[in-house]
Amino acid sequence: MSDLTGLIAICFLGATGFFLSFFVAKLVNDLGIQIATGVVNGTPISTGVRHAMLFQMWLPYQMGQVAALVFFAIAFLEMADQVAGAGVKLVAYLLAFIAGVSCLMGLMTTTFGLFQYRARLLRAATK
Repeated sequence: MSDLTGLIAICFLGATGFFLSFFVAKLVNDLGIQIATGVVNGTPISTGVRHAMLFQMWLPYQMGQVAALVFFAIAFLEMADQVAGAGVKLVAYLLAFIAGVSCLMGLMTTTFGLFQYRARLLRAATK
């Protein structure tokens, strides 16, 4: 593929990845607030529903975001192999690095968030 075509594809995929990541992060944060407070649209919800939201909504969103970031990292690395220009390769490698670091951060926040939300729900259930 030509360098211009590669650069356009890399920029398009990069913008898509950024917007997708921020969109999912907002969804996850909104769900986290609902799980932590036990209130959805002004209506109190039970601890059981909060547990279900944690494992059936929050966790799949988090893991979907991590999977998407793995896809983006691999796609950027593959795109870097398809172009000849050093500058275009640098952009692809930079975006692959950003996606990889974001993936690791996503795994960390998922792990710590899951433990924190679960502990909060267990405390709420014992009250």
